[in-house]
Amino acid sequence: MDELIANLRAEGHRLTPARRAILAILARSKYPLSASELHDLLKKERRPADLVTVYRTLAALKKIGLVSQIEFQEGQFRYEVRPGRAHHHHIRCKKCGRIADLMLCPLKKIAALIEEETRFLIEGHVLEFFGWCPKCR
Repeated sequence: MDELIANLRAEGHRLTPARRAILAILARSKYPLSASELHDLLKKERRPADLVTVYRTLAALKKIGLVSQIEFQEGQFRYEVRPGRAHHHHIRCKKCGRIADLMLCPLKKIAALIEEETRFLIEGHVLEFFGWCPKCR
């Protein structure tokens, strides 16, 4: 959490109570959260922030590179902190929505080949898996 706060301040941004609370929740979450899930958790922790504030805060944190925005083709974005986390991908259960991190990336070699072929400089990529968790099979 201290690294996130330091990065926020290094970018010249204020640490508002909403930013602190949202960063704290994302930092301890084991999976990416939606804005509405964050809003619900803020209410449970009695940290008042309306849904508009949550969205604005997430947009600001994304813009400065502190959070990643992930889309699982479920009609909403999810967010997770970036600093201190190794590059990874996710798998989501199509029935119950359970999300698990995949701490490997099979695309590193492919990305190098794509760069060589196209002369593009790849800054990132997205690879998400969908399926059924053991409980939902």
